[in-house]
Amino acid sequence: MKLHLGCGERYLDGYVNIDFPPSEHAVQTKSVADQHADVLGLRYPAGSVEEVRLHHVFEHFERQVACALLAGWGSWLRVGGTLHLEVPDVVRTWLAALSPFAPKGRSFLAARHIFGSHEAPWAAHREGYSPRMLGGMLEAFGFAVADTRRNHWRGTHNFEMTARKASALSRSEYEAAARRFLGRFLVDTGESETRLLETWMAGYRRQADRCWAVER
Repeated sequence: MKLHLGCGERYLDGYVNIDFPPSEHAVQTKSVADQHADVLGLRYPAGSVEEVRLHHVFEHFERQVACALLAGWGSWLRVGGTLHLEVPDVVRTWLAALSPFAPKGRSFLAARHIFGSHEAPWAAHREGYSPRMLGGMLEAFGFAVADTRRNHWRGTHNFEMTARKASALSRSEYEAAARRFLGRFLVDTGESETRLLETWMAGYRRQADRCWAVER
């Protein structure tokens, strides 16, 4: 089974295309989805999925939720299975916008590309990625990055990263990986920052409970 999550109006043959129901969209005029669902609540049997693919969806999730989703998808995927993510390249987007040779108004387009289009509650971007950051995140969750490709669309900068599930991690190992990764965003090891990390971890666990693989 191959999953295309947050498919929008892009239908991929050979995949189960999943998206919000039309009532959740403010601009989209048609639905091509095979299944309407909130991708945050999906669950599949362990090792039953060959590929999970998302195009311009992963950046819509809070950092701790994104970590939990990687753990959940990892629990669905067979060893050797593929995770394919396409996201805005925040570094190249801002560098292009700040160039003295950039067209007038390019900074507005860059802001939209980085922070989202905001036409619906879900249409805000909650995290920004560069290839280095996303690659390190995937490796922290047991994936081996196989390919990274940059692309451009109407003045925006993006990249697609393909990774393979290199090993089967336990739920506790995924949680430990999340704690290590999220800990990198702390300013220091003071009391307030420690409480912040525990708040993130509580959010991680709530989402992990929603998407962890179903027992066969």
